Amino acid sequence: MALQLITDTHAISYGLYRVNNPVISIMGSSIFFTAGPVFTIGTLFAQFYPKKRWIRILNIFAFSTLFYFQEALMLFSGSLTYINWHFTNSIVIDMCIMIILSWFSIVVLDKKEDMS
Repeated sequence: MALQLITDTHAISYGLYRVNNPVISIMGSSIFFTAGPVFTIGTLFAQFYPKKRWIRILNIFAFSTLFYFQEALMLFSGSLTYINWHFTNSIVIDMCIMIILSWFSIVVLDKKEDMS
């Protein structure tokens, strides 16, 4: 949630995109986005992190794709407006955040690799 808030706060303050009608705003983002899908996906990502290395790579791509589609839905619904932003930027950011969450799962949560 912290990564999402930091990313959104900076991007919104630089005029890269805008969250329309956030209902309850938290640092420019919507509390429902932060506490809903971001918290849920982040928790599931860390809790069910795969032990095999090749599945970890697939996991990063799968979760990044899910966030990409969610952002597309927010764009099409009018909840999000790109000003100086592009889908490619979102994919790169999503991949970086999933890699950071992977590192967190391995190092901080101590999810060891299965050698089989």
